[in-house]
Amino acid sequence: MIDEIKNELAALLAEASGAGRDVALASLEPGRVGDVSCKLAFMLAKEKNENPASLAAAIAARLARSPLVEKAEASGPYINFYLSGKAYSRLLSDVLAKKGRYGTGRKKAGKAVIEFPSVNPNKPWHIGHLRNAVLGESVARILEFDGYSVERMDYIDDLGLQVAQSLWGFLNYDSKPVGKFDSWLGQQYVGVARKFEEDASVMEDVRDTLKSLEEGDNDIARAGRMLAEDCVRAQYETAAAFGVQHDVLIFESDIMRTIFREGIKRIEENSAVVLETQGKNEGCLVVKLGEEFEKEFGKMENPDKVLIRSDGTAVYTGKDVIFHLWKFGKLRSRFRYEQFMKQDGGRTAYKTSQSPDALEMGFGSAARVINVIGVEQKYPQRVIAEIFRRLGMDEAAAGLQHLSYEHVGLPDEKFSGRKGTWVGFTADELLAEARARVLDKIKLDVPEEEKKRIAHLVGVAAIKFSFLRTGSEKRITFKWDEALSMEGNSGPYVQYACVRASGILSKAKAQDGKPEIRSDSYNESEKRLLKKLSLFSEMVARSSKDLAPHHLAQYVLELAADFTAFYGSSPVLNAENPETRDTRLAITLATGTVIRNALGLLGIECPERM
Repeated sequence: MIDEIKNELAALLAEASGAGRDVALASLEPGRVGDVSCKLAFMLAKEKNENPASLAAAIAARLARSPLVEKAEASGPYINFYLSGKAYSRLLSDVLAKKGRYGTGRKKAGKAVIEFPSVNPNKPWHIGHLRNAVLGESVARILEFDGYSVERMDYIDDLGLQVAQSLWGFLNYDSKPVGKFDSWLGQQYVGVARKFEEDASVMEDVRDTLKSLEEGDNDIARAGRMLAEDCVRAQYETAAAFGVQHDVLIFESDIMRTIFREGIKRIEENSAVVLETQGKNEGCLVVKLGEEFEKEFGKMENPDKVLIRSDGTAVYTGKDVIFHLWKFGKLRSRFRYEQFMKQDGGRTAYKTSQSPDALEMGFGSAARVINVIGVEQKYPQRVIAEIFRRLGMDEAAAGLQHLSYEHVGLPDEKFSGRKGTWVGFTADELLAEARARVLDKIKLDVPEEEKKRIAHLVGVAAIKFSFLRTGSEKRITFKWDEALSMEGNSGPYVQYACVRASGILSKAKAQDGKPEIRSDSYNESEKRLLKKLSLFSEMVARSSKDLAPHHLAQYVLELAADFTAFYGSSPVLNAENPETRDTRLAITLATGTVIRNALGLLGIECPERM
């Protein structure tokens, strides 16, 4: 509805100024003074050879009257519109009519594939992995809400050295899991990694295990795949607790057996890739990156990037190029799939498979690929995009986006998978601690099971909001007192505003969700709140464009604060007359709706009581 109001304002401006309607519409922005500001005079001043302030005053004087505008005033080169009560009622009606759809964007062309969190299948998620997963899930939800078709993808490296070490330990060292499988396997891996470094015979055995994994179609490889899948199932128990889901898992072993050869051939055939005939890269296929990359990343010892070694095997970047050729639908080879597991809510996660019963499905072939990977991977991700440009795939290069994120930790703690310093700091342990802390604070006289559910929802909100309210490229130090604060800047604070709105409506017996707007007269706290509601769709679009959930997190914090100020200064249930009471109930319902919508895009659910 705010867009419709802006269109009407643009029509008024076009008529008063002689500018085109599109130009007038582009001149409108959220008002710092007033409700909507216009910089049209500033935009036209040079063309008309007039003073911007004088031009703004002239345009404002010629504006036709509108039932949506209470007044319009020139201030320097700007024109500030103050919306009428009728306009505010239209905004409020729009929220009430659209409910959970309020703020959605128009349908976008093409598919967006977002890959996250791609954790090695031999350990539990620690809190750094959790930041990746929470960020990926939130961005997926925002993109869907904004009109994109989204595919959540998880890359599973079941051929790496870490998996070989864990498999060797499982087959030769200890194969009696205790407790949650990923946690048990991760702790075993720490011991095996230590033996690997200290004992040459163990190193040799693990190398043989890795070779068998890479060769495939043998008992060792089948055992490795089973081990990896069991670990991922345990990791996905953690994912479910945090509301994280996937559509498809792509296993490295299936990449090597399905698309790898065609991918190498595509690379070999391209003139941008050079076969070195001398020097240390003799026999290798390389891409020469040169000065452009040295400007961005500094002087490099060797600006040539090897993709394929002289023995025909691919380096990590080469494999990634091949994988992304498939993601963008540039290869004829197709994976086959079978069901991996059913997730909460009924969503099925599929996995790549070599089974004769596996099916072809429509995964991949994206217009846009988003990789949620640590900030330290900035260089390799830029290399892949540059290689795509060198291969003549400009659209794919432009469509490849690295959503980088910084590390997260607790005060004075660092994490290393190989050293096992994540023990005690897994995502599971973080959530258990959050639940315990919240449960200890609950004073409600409700059944124990409801207390546990509230503790879970509030604990998840505390963690996820703490991760998402900070820009992804900023380091986070997680602190319990901040995450669980009820004074603001936290997930529980926003949840409480939502619960408060529901409580007011419940007391008014307005659960049917249709309180009537009976007045076009609004005070300042009501206007401030309604104006904030009107900005939700704009904030969704901005978060989608920037792949930045922190915009939404900041928005919903401000919305919760405005709602608190509203019901503090404008009594709802004890309003001065029935018309005002009903209208304020409508505002309360609309606010609760938008808070739920915003929190839903962050992957956070509101409890019924707190």
